Amino acid sequence: MFKYALLQNPGHNRVYFGSSGKLAQNELAALFSGGSVNEISEIQKEMFGGVEYITFLSKNALTKDGTALLSRLSFAYAVFEVCDGGLFCPVEKTRPYYFGDDLNTILKYSGKTNEIFTRMTINLAVFASGHKGALLDNLSMLDPVCGKGTAVFEALTCGYNAFGLDINKKQIEEAAQFLKKYLENGKYKHSKKEEKFSGAGFENAAFRSTRHLFELAKNKADKKEDRNLICEFIDGDTRDAGRYYKKESFHIIAGDLAYGIQHENNTGKNKMRNPSELIKTSLPVWTSVLKPKGAIVLSWNTFLAKRAELEGMFADNGLALIDFGDFSHRVDAAINRDLIIGVKNG
Repeated sequence: MFKYALLQNPGHNRVYFGSSGKLAQNELAALFSGGSVNEISEIQKEMFGGVEYITFLSKNALTKDGTALLSRLSFAYAVFEVCDGGLFCPVEKTRPYYFGDDLNTILKYSGKTNEIFTRMTINLAVFASGHKGALLDNLSMLDPVCGKGTAVFEALTCGYNAFGLDINKKQIEEAAQFLKKYLENGKYKHSKKEEKFSGAGFENAAFRSTRHLFELAKNKADKKEDRNLICEFIDGDTRDAGRYYKKESFHIIAGDLAYGIQHENNTGKNKMRNPSELIKTSLPVWTSVLKPKGAIVLSWNTFLAKRAELEGMFADNGLALIDFGDFSHRVDAAINRDLIIGVKNG
């Protein structure tokens, strides 16, 4: 057996208080679930030199693909093999990301979801889906409540086609403007188009929306070989997602629902502090634009809605619940956050 130790990102502990180790262990277990490239066991927290590591045993030495997968974990700051005598032998992490972390860390604003947590939710969606084998390929992700685009930018960083939808027009415009400036400053090959469209939406309410569509490549070689990515932002009601996108468009959907503290779930003229009503009216539409075997991951404030209620809604919409362990954790005195994961029958 081979033993490995993962050093957690220093920011990981700051975000989750005492729950960081639990979340890290569960994300690691989810990565290697379902017959992955390495068979691992005995995932646990261990102290070395007064520092906490996440350790595990592997039946075989890590392969190149296994190391690449580990490098995608949200919390993995450094990887070591625990060699004879307890020596730590560094394992070189791969750089599987399309962009640098600065794509998501530059933009600061009140109420922004932490980037490490966001990457974890995207990872869990991929790990749960039937498209896990395409982890290093260009998947398509939708954040149906994207705000200023934290999850969209994380998906783009991972090399996925990323789509964001939010009713707040100002936030969508700011997200699109930020991405355009980032691509220009980084001299990335890209194009941007804007399309305005209108129609009758949820409950026949009239809507007018703008689509901000980016097509981009890291360099000339990628563009020449058509290795381009799509990134898109739309300002519109998430309950109209089926009017903006074709059926079965996305491999994964990941959304961080409003906590009722910094902002509310804005849906037209209605403002719903409790996320249950938003999920109830939106989940059928979100499921329709999800590919078969695609996964939905939602995070929410458990002080506002009970898990059992959300689980019932997932089941009613043909989503099989996935249990990767306990991801509940305290964010602050008013927010206890949790995740729910479901896979579309297919």
